[in-house]
Amino acid sequence: MLIGRIEYDPKKHFPLQLPESTLGRLELYKELYQQTFGEKVANNDLVDLMLTNVMDRDREFKRFLREEERKKKLEAKQQERGTGTSPSVGEAETESHAEAQSHQREQHQA
Repeated sequence: MLIGRIEYDPKKHFPLQLPESTLGRLELYKELYQQTFGEKVANNDLVDLMLTNVMDRDREFKRFLREEERKKKLEAKQQERGTGTSPSVGEAETESHAEAQSHQREQHQA
């Protein structure tokens, strides 16, 4: 099976309507789950496990999650520094001055 045993996690209510054909296949999958693991499974637990499995295997979704995490880290870093989204005038001048000194040292050493 592509899915493992169900792990229990706090739940939130999410009403869902599915086509009859999908529900029929879900019932068959529940039978397979019971045969494989020797225990019954509720529709909502099985759908949760299936959706989680799909999202965990979706490369594009993983890429999206990494990008979102990168953005959050960058925002947190900016908030720690107290810069918001862009450096202040004083910080920008300090950075420009430091870059100019570094460039001068490189030229002098060459």
